[in-house]
Amino acid sequence: MTKFTNGSYRWIIAGSLLPLHLALGLNMVGPSSLFPLIMDHYSLGRGTVSLLVASVGLAMTIFLIPGGIISAKLGPKNATAIAGALSSAGILAILLPPFWILVTLRISFGLGAAILLPATSAIILQWFPPNERPFMNGVALAGQGLGVAASMFISAPIAESLGWQNSLFLYGTFTLLGTLVWFLLARNSTISEDMSTPPPIGEVLRVLRNKKVLLLSLATIGPFGLFMGYNYWLPSYYHEALTMSLEQAGSLAAILPLGVGVLNLLSGVILSWLGLRKPIFILAGILMPLLASGTFLFDSLTVIRLSLVLLGLIFSLFAISLFTTIMELPGISLEKVAVATAATLTFGNLAATLSPIFLGAAADILGSYKPGLFIVAFGSLTVFIAAAFLPETGPKATPLPQPSPVKRGS
Repeated sequence: MTKFTNGSYRWIIAGSLLPLHLALGLNMVGPSSLFPLIMDHYSLGRGTVSLLVASVGLAMTIFLIPGGIISAKLGPKNATAIAGALSSAGILAILLPPFWILVTLRISFGLGAAILLPATSAIILQWFPPNERPFMNGVALAGQGLGVAASMFISAPIAESLGWQNSLFLYGTFTLLGTLVWFLLARNSTISEDMSTPPPIGEVLRVLRNKKVLLLSLATIGPFGLFMGYNYWLPSYYHEALTMSLEQAGSLAAILPLGVGVLNLLSGVILSWLGLRKPIFILAGILMPLLASGTFLFDSLTVIRLSLVLLGLIFSLFAISLFTTIMELPGISLEKVAVATAATLTFGNLAATLSPIFLGAAADILGSYKPGLFIVAFGSLTVFIAAAFLPETGPKATPLPQPSPVKRGS
């Protein structure tokens, strides 16, 4: 049984980790509000500029499991520092490189994100007791959501004043500063379990084949594809279909990640109080497609804003339930949690990679964003399918009945 003797320093760890998750959100969606400017600069179509999305998602999809193993091998402190350094590559965008170099910089960011996410699960499991883990998952996800929202609010103004490449440069600089903060303040946990020895390959393979991990991975496909696809293309949709300026369109679309960021802390508290995970998965599978449809099927700004806020809330509850469930799986341990997190996120990140490409290509072919947005919205039903087979892992789960002992001689 792990003894938690970390004291108040765990909150310094949380505070020093937060800037890296803010930077993750800033860099992840930063180029989306700049797509029209980048397309003009390089004379690109929507499908081609989506490579700035695809390169990140593809790097994450391929490298998540190796990133989890690296985290187990080096320990989450060192792995997180490496993740931050790789994610800072956007600094070089100020040189206005050829488009393929810009894509390479995005790949570097994707590699860093693939290490940061599983390392974060290990940090939370290592530093925080079970009752605080939903809240801490909310803190990390709040940072990401607020970073995404901030990029939508400020990317266009920065680009208009300084040029689009300076937006990416500033996001890379923020990431580098966050990495420095982590390097200076982070230290190893004082808990008794040791993470210095990574799990052997046999244990890694058992984690990857675990039925519950596979079901959680299925649950991520629809929501991750929805969240990333909408964050990348809703600004362009509102800009073109509702004839908004880039700044207005980015501000409207930013309601979704801003809602996620602001509500994640509340969602973490709700989940700690609820003590259950499965009802959240079922609710997310039902409501996400309906709320997502409300973000583009109507011209009413009131309906769009309400749909974006409620979609942000349900995605927030789902994401925190997902990461907390990983930490609650039977047999999970400090040396396995990074690998389990990486395995869970792999298919979701593949969906997040393909969704923006699909939406951009569909808009090019069909001349409208709506068909693609509708298809991606109902992809969230994968959560409902997975929830039907997932067991409840929360602290208030009903214990499974134990078989009665057989009496000898009866």
